[in-house]
Amino acid sequence: MDAQSVLFIALAVAVVALVVVLSLALLSIRRNVDRITQRVDESLRQFEMTAEDVRKTNAAVREILSDVDRGVSNVKHFTEGVRALRGSVDVVTKVFDHAVSPALVSAASVLVGIKAATFHILDRFVRKEERK
Repeated sequence: MDAQSVLFIALAVAVVALVVVLSLALLSIRRNVDRITQRVDESLRQFEMTAEDVRKTNAAVREILSDVDRGVSNVKHFTEGVRALRGSVDVVTKVFDHAVSPALVSAASVLVGIKAATFHILDRFVRKEERK
């Protein structure tokens, strides 16, 4: 064999070895790309599930906030009612202080006076009957 044939055979063997090595490297790269693709798909599914959970949570939070808003509105309405009632209560209290309370005190005084007079009169009659 001449040197050129040996060179061609060596080049052919080197090319075959290079093709085998490149094939193995490409298969390894393909497997890695498939794994990466699978992981990216799983991550995207997880992201979609998380986004759906966030959407549901957001809807629940909005519902809670609307309930809180209604509660605040009810408290505001109640407070305004209490303020309006407070004016009426103040008027009633002033009337009670200036008219009803003195009248009750006077009525109680009259009752105490009547009671004392009754006991005094009864006591005098009982004494007169005991003397006779």
